[in-house]
Amino acid sequence: MNLYTSLTLRYLKQNKRRTLVTIIGIILATALICGIGNICTSFMDYQMRDQIKTSGSFYATFTDMDKEKAEVITKSSGVSEYGYKKNLGSVILDKKNSTSLNINVFDKNTINSFQITLKKGSYPKNESELIVTQDLLNKWNKKIGDKITLNLGELIYDDMGMISKLKNSQKTTFKIVGTLDKAPYNSKLFAITGFDINTVNKNEKFDVSICTKNPKDIYNTAISIGKNIGLVKEDNPKDESYSYNDQTSMYYKDIEFNEGLLRLLGASSYSNINITLLLIVGLVASLVIIATIATIYNSFSIAISERKKQFAILNSIGATKSQIMKFVFLEGFLVSIVGIPIGLLSGTVAIDIVFKVIKTFFKTSMFGELDLRVVFSPIVLILSTLVILLTIFISALIPAINAAKISPLEAIKNSSNLKVGKIKSSKLVKKIFKTEGELAYKNLRRNKGKFRITLFSLVISIVIFISFNGFVDMFVEANQINYGSITNDLTLYENNLLTKEEVQKTIDELKKINGLKDVAIDKGYNLNVHVDEKNINKDLRESLKQSHYVDMDNSNYNFINSRLYIPGYFSISNIKLSEGKFDRKTAKAENGVILVRYSYQESLAKKGKVVLSNYKVGDTLNCTITSYDSDGKESEKEVKLKILAITDEILTGNNQYPETSFGVVAYDDLIPSLGITDDESSSNLYYVATNQEKSTRDEVKKVAEENNLSVMDSIDEAQKLEQTMNVMKIFVYGFIVVISLVSVTNIINTISTNINLRKREFAIIKSIGVTPQGFKKMIYMESILYGILSLLYGIPIGICMNVLMNKILEGVITVQTLIPYKAILICVVAIFIITFIASYIPLKKISKENIIDNIRQESI
Repeated sequence: MNLYTSLTLRYLKQNKRRTLVTIIGIILATALICGIGNICTSFMDYQMRDQIKTSGSFYATFTDMDKEKAEVITKSSGVSEYGYKKNLGSVILDKKNSTSLNINVFDKNTINSFQITLKKGSYPKNESELIVTQDLLNKWNKKIGDKITLNLGELIYDDMGMISKLKNSQKTTFKIVGTLDKAPYNSKLFAITGFDINTVNKNEKFDVSICTKNPKDIYNTAISIGKNIGLVKEDNPKDESYSYNDQTSMYYKDIEFNEGLLRLLGASSYSNINITLLLIVGLVASLVIIATIATIYNSFSIAISERKKQFAILNSIGATKSQIMKFVFLEGFLVSIVGIPIGLLSGTVAIDIVFKVIKTFFKTSMFGELDLRVVFSPIVLILSTLVILLTIFISALIPAINAAKISPLEAIKNSSNLKVGKIKSSKLVKKIFKTEGELAYKNLRRNKGKFRITLFSLVISIVIFISFNGFVDMFVEANQINYGSITNDLTLYENNLLTKEEVQKTIDELKKINGLKDVAIDKGYNLNVHVDEKNINKDLRESLKQSHYVDMDNSNYNFINSRLYIPGYFSISNIKLSEGKFDRKTAKAENGVILVRYSYQESLAKKGKVVLSNYKVGDTLNCTITSYDSDGKESEKEVKLKILAITDEILTGNNQYPETSFGVVAYDDLIPSLGITDDESSSNLYYVATNQEKSTRDEVKKVAEENNLSVMDSIDEAQKLEQTMNVMKIFVYGFIVVISLVSVTNIINTISTNINLRKREFAIIKSIGVTPQGFKKMIYMESILYGILSLLYGIPIGICMNVLMNKILEGVITVQTLIPYKAILICVVAIFIITFIASYIPLKKISKENIIDNIRQESI
């Protein structure tokens, strides 16, 4: 063992407490960056697996190809994998509840692309063999090896979107050869037959899906193949079979790209999506790295700064600057080889435990069914280690350089940390906190180095907490915009048109059911809302002029896709109002309506929740309303509607806000007062929202049956969407918990260390006559000053970071700027509690120690 190692180890052993504090700082920082890295990789893994279950792992699909074109596609340059699929036909399982089944024809590669696994049996080899889900097998009351004859055909729907009949139906017999473990789309009713390319007729149509070695090559490869097989391209086709590609600004017929998967692979054709993802990842990573640096730098640099006297003594007996540096870096290396492995293990194990706890405690709920798993990425471990080592290097280098600049005599006197001379006091501090507060203020001003390090730690913790809470709010909001909302889990529809009295009787019976949240009648009228340019949101004026939902008439914007909703009195009473009041008497007298504040806007590769206008309560909407009489004759009438209230909710029965249009809600009393035809035929659908409990839903179905209503069940879609949102929340709130724990520990660690290192200073203050009560008050005043100053800096910076994140996100999804008021309030309360606790713990110990011993104590 050489001299450097011997001296360094001796110091670390003699100062066990400080060494332990430094190692804890490194462990926390490493656990932070490793834990968050594991959350991100695990989240991406879940997203990838979920997307593949939905759309498969192929990057592009050529639809309606024949055998000749398929051969050209699969043998084309750049194609690394391919698969075949088609739809054999549909089967009506339950006409009353509009339930059907598609018989899918997949080859082995396509089966693998959807990650389909067998529970029992074997894979189908041809179109006469069938594998199905266990639920479907039970429904048919069949077992593996049985044969089943199905009536296959093309589904025909009625005006209500319900199954009417099968077109071109024919009976087909299949042999059931296996059951699925997990089906695509997480479907409980799914069936697959085998695709054999050798038995396909020359003119038979089917889909060909392909992959390329590099996902980013798929666009050029697919377009090149499209040209070779004669696929048509157009600038702006009306045919929906054309698929847009913004790299060429062209639409190609019969080419579909798996944009959801490509986006996750960072290979989206939409440059704005790729740039936004990179910017968000970069910003989040920067905040995490800054938090990591702060955690290590605080614990390490304070310890090094306090050892200036030791370095000066070594310098005075002949040690060079480079030798001093070696001591410092060796110490950094020794504490890092202890702290980093423990931190990496802690960060990984902690996330694994969180996921296991979720599965254990929520195994009977939706959380327990989530396929969550921790992904151990070597890249995360390597990057975490490199960032921590670099941070330790910087944390050791800066104070060591500062120590080397001070003369040995000055450093041995240990006076460089304190500012000698008169310190200007603050009149405000003296007035509010009295003498002890003034003394605390001067103490902080005298030792600016330690003060800045501690304040920086507090500010960073506040900024991180506010920023990530704001990011979570925006993330949840963005996902609600992207996926929409399921506002009802049951839809009732009339088999025969009911009278108004019968409708009201049905709703009255439904209202009595325990657990029922809302019943909205699907009744309304088309509106054309005329808005003057001065009332249009300035940020949207140009984009709205390009929208096909808006007709321009000089400076007037005509929103032709708007809607007047008449959901019924009960549903209106359940609408949560953000502004104004809405009562039946006033609404009838003034043609009053509730305005839905937000609108959904979608353009190429961009979605948003926007406010179209600056309308407020009391304003009047100029509209043209369209109605139909019993013979289907259309009539239009100019009307004025007064805004009595505003809601921010998505209305029951809708999965999104009105698209680039206005939505207004009114009582049915409004219709005759407007002098328009009451469209009786538009009220034969009822959207029912429940607590999703089986007992509640069964009661709703019973009432529906008694009143000759059929039921369409949307519980699977509702639970799937809820599951998706819950997964998002698990990951992002896990992110917040990790950040919060490390931030709190960092604050306590920094302040406690700072107080412990000032024992000599505090002993001198006590020796000149400061009472124990006054001394405690002084320390607590320091904590309060730290809290106030950190909030003054941290809150504005945190809000600015939220605004920046919002601006970045606008490249893909437009959300309203969300100020995380709850997070700010938590910070205000928590920062004083945490700083108090951080001061109280070491203060209690110092109070019991001998003043003379502490005056003699040196910080080495």
